[in-house]
Amino acid sequence: MKGMLRPFACLVRRGFVIFLRDRAGVFFSLLAPLIILMLYFLFLGDVQFDSAASALGDLRYDEKALKAFVDGWMISGVVSVSCITVSFSAQSVMIGDRERGTRADILVSPVQRPATGIAYFICNCLITLAIVGIVLAVCIVYIAITGWYLSAGDVFAAIGMTAMSALSAAMLSTLICTPIRTGNVHSAVTGIMSAAIGFLMGAYMPVSVFPTAVRYIVMLVPGTYSAGAFRNIFSGGALEVLCKDVPAAEQALRDAFTLDMDFFGIKIGCGAMTGIFAATIGIVALIMLIVVLAGRARHKPERT
Repeated sequence: MKGMLRPFACLVRRGFVIFLRDRAGVFFSLLAPLIILMLYFLFLGDVQFDSAASALGDLRYDEKALKAFVDGWMISGVVSVSCITVSFSAQSVMIGDRERGTRADILVSPVQRPATGIAYFICNCLITLAIVGIVLAVCIVYIAITGWYLSAGDVFAAIGMTAMSALSAAMLSTLICTPIRTGNVHSAVTGIMSAAIGFLMGAYMPVSVFPTAVRYIVMLVPGTYSAGAFRNIFSGGALEVLCKDVPAAEQALRDAFTLDMDFFGIKIGCGAMTGIFAATIGIVALIMLIVVLAGRARHKPERT
């Protein structure tokens, strides 16, 4: 066992180091979510604030709490989307090895084929956690400066949800990117996912504004539940303070900004979203296991 763990750990470390050596790739993986945050803080924040204020109507409200609510809503979308976009970018290690023929060299080494794939997967998880962890830290610092409505439990919940989201994103990107053979195709797929995933998850627009058919499609995307859980974590404290004296407004804001989600006619909250998200991770893990076993059977040499 020890003899297998050492080369496995070396493969994981190798992939992580290769990604870090591509400084441009690391920089842009980190820059993309920070640019979205900057655009929001500079230009789009007032739009979301006015939308939330209109949902409250003539009710009196705490402007600082309302701003913290909409800030938390946008931060939730950025962090949840970053897990997926960074994970797809991190697949460049596996695609690069395949394109240069390095993966074929690794496969003829004593390391077993499934261990190689698992090493790429673990490496992807670590890269995603590292990059998104920095984004999460920047967001928490911003919240601390502009208006702190989080509890210690909220912070730990955000970290735990980030870990779950990174795991889910690594599984999804591995399944999609495994058949890809060239860097050009990988870049195209990553670009498409980066452009579409925020809307497919309802991260940048409340799911409540989508047509009914689109809402059902959104419900089939695992990241939708990750984004919903993040919204409850980052915006829940501010919402509680905001609606302390006007409890009737709380449900209006929860529905308008999708803190509660309409799951095929059933209204669900943060706990149910987290449970569904965990279940999707289990389903994707099962699919990955089936794919690995099928690939192992296909490459197993026939006895003569």
